[in-house]
Amino acid sequence: MMENILFVLAAYLIGAVPFGYLVGKWHGIDLREHGSKNIGATNVGRVLGKKWGLIVFFLDFLKGFIPVYLFRQMLGGSVEAMDYASACWFISCIFAVVLGHTFTCFLHFKGGKGVATSAGALFAISWMIGGGALLAWIVVMLLTHYVSLASMVAAVAMIVAALYDLDYMSDFSMRPSALIVLVLVLLAALVIWKHRSNIVRLMNGTESKSLTRKKDISRS
Repeated sequence: MMENILFVLAAYLIGAVPFGYLVGKWHGIDLREHGSKNIGATNVGRVLGKKWGLIVFFLDFLKGFIPVYLFRQMLGGSVEAMDYASACWFISCIFAVVLGHTFTCFLHFKGGKGVATSAGALFAISWMIGGGALLAWIVVMLLTHYVSLASMVAAVAMIVAALYDLDYMSDFSMRPSALIVLVLVLLAALVIWKHRSNIVRLMNGTESKSLTRKKDISRS
């Protein structure tokens, strides 16, 4: 049990590493004072350029993928074969790494919106679940060009993909893996809640569609 507790704590600390903030500081700026004032990859791309946005996305993705994948292997490798105790520990690890990103202890518990880190965790759970969410994101992004809308639709799509992948489309029985579906519902709610300001801008027609830098920021 102690090993599991330490791993979950480590997952939180890994998730809490604010890569976007660190990249901004490396460029001499505090991203919390520019653009959307968010430390996520989208704001990094808009403020510092697409290259840095992609780098931060990849780093945030990895910090979600690596801890969850390693913990899944420690617990036997198969989500469907987990017992209730293992499923609860696995859920704790997923929550820890995502909450680490969205409420990082290194920035007074204010972090990003959790999209890239959640995506990493999804692919660590199942390539089908992660791929379903990614496909939904790509389709909505191509149709609307709104990153925020694509992210929220992908959050819902991951639930549908999980129901299909874990064979719950016809029978939602309370197997241990059902807990994984429930945690994905909570993660989707968290992602949507973190996008509440984007929802307001979408409704008002003021949400930005740009993924690229809008203006140069003077470095200090």
